[in-house]
Amino acid sequence: MDELIAQFTTITGATVRNAETYLKVSDGDLPQAIQLYFDTGGADMESGPSTQKALRASEPTTAASGSGSGSGVNSAYDEDEAIARRLQEEFYGGAGGAGSGGENGVRAPIARTRDTLIGGGDDYGYAETMAARRMRAAIASSRRERSTPNVWASEGADHSGLLSGFAGGASESSSRPSKLAEIFRPPFEIMTNLSFQDARDEAKEVEKWILVNIQDNSLFACQALNRDIWKAAEVKATVKENFVFLQMDRAGRDGKDYLRLYMANAVDDVALFASGTKAEDVFPHIAIIDPRTGEQVKVWTDVPKKPLEFVMVLHEFLDRYSLKVDAKNPVQRKTKPKSSVAHMTEDEMMQLAMQNSLGSTSTPPGATSDPDDLTKTGGPSSDAGDLMEFEDAPEHQADTSEKQESVFWRIRGDNHHAEPLNGPDVTRIQFKMSDGSRVVRKFLLKDRVERLFEYVKADLLPEHQEKRKSAADDKEDSLVGKEFELVSLGKKLIDHLEETIDEAGLKMGTVMVEIVD
Repeated sequence: MDELIAQFTTITGATVRNAETYLKVSDGDLPQAIQLYFDTGGADMESGPSTQKALRASEPTTAASGSGSGSGVNSAYDEDEAIARRLQEEFYGGAGGAGSGGENGVRAPIARTRDTLIGGGDDYGYAETMAARRMRAAIASSRRERSTPNVWASEGADHSGLLSGFAGGASESSSRPSKLAEIFRPPFEIMTNLSFQDARDEAKEVEKWILVNIQDNSLFACQALNRDIWKAAEVKATVKENFVFLQMDRAGRDGKDYLRLYMANAVDDVALFASGTKAEDVFPHIAIIDPRTGEQVKVWTDVPKKPLEFVMVLHEFLDRYSLKVDAKNPVQRKTKPKSSVAHMTEDEMMQLAMQNSLGSTSTPPGATSDPDDLTKTGGPSSDAGDLMEFEDAPEHQADTSEKQESVFWRIRGDNHHAEPLNGPDVTRIQFKMSDGSRVVRKFLLKDRVERLFEYVKADLLPEHQEKRKSAADDKEDSLVGKEFELVSLGKKLIDHLEETIDEAGLKMGTVMVEIVD
């Protein structure tokens, strides 16, 4: 009890006697006693009860003593009444006002006064009460702000509180739901908190492509995309470096706006039903948008399964397309397939009928096709011709051709490649041949670019030649000993031999191998 009294007096500044009284009334509940103290303004609760006890104690005495004692009590009340009347007369202007009030039976009106309120000991703790209430309101407000989930938290932030906010606190009570929520969490670290139009403006300013992902949260494939692709470190690094990334829900306002622009047949369930398309055939939707024109440059028709393959596709796109003003991007060499049979020629209808009869795999009805495929002709053998074309001045080519030729032939062709062990200083590089075949090898970030030429000379071209011989019955010309060029993101690597792979920007990159005729 003494400890409670000490805490009460420390918090409220009340006397020990008042502390004992409030604690007794609250049955020893300290918070309730403090609340009662502030609610009553710190009133002395001993005065009222003691007076009532005295009056109740005097009642038997009055009854026993008879009329003498009763007249004494009445005289005391009369004196009090006279004092009160006199004070009232003084306050309202003297006996004249009081007399007139008595004659007419109407009290004189209260005179208007003007005073200044000054805080002090006579305010019965009102200021302290209001301050305490404001303090409690501020604490509650700060707690609400801390509990509000913020999806745009930084990458290094602890997401346990964030997940708890989205799960209604369920993730705090169970470790398993918390882990599942973290696994399938959207990639907030690389997402851009902008509308589609604002993202276009931002991308034009920083010269980056727009990577769009439309999700349907009812489909597991969309959740698996968050788990397997967007969480991968190599994917996050590539997207952060080269894209403005937007992930939108198909049911949200931004998602519906995007679908109305590019996929009207999938804007809602009614549109999907009308087009004979299932949601799982359309979502998740991944596309690359040109921020300058708003055109869909590339659309994924299949859901990416492996992060490394997805990164390679992104780097291949970056090799073929550029936002530079002087760059020539691939153009469509095929006509877009006609969606209406009425607009097809007789040959096109015959081909369509043959495809349907053979049960050939094609894009599901209503699903989008990849515009990037229309820039390729014939098949994978034409991929090399789809690279960005950079025109150099003829005189510049003449000046540098002899120098590059001499540098190329000085590079060793017998230094075979041994892949390093996995580590933070190791990266993967994809080599793409002119026939579309790809080879992925690991290199150290500190290796010089010249090491890539040595690998192609000593290992890649001989291995590729053996595969071509077995496939073409030894009728193909030999590639070994021929001059070649390595091109990445539109730049010729022969000019960057002394740079490291990291300095040349080849980390997780794609290198095109072009044989010089």
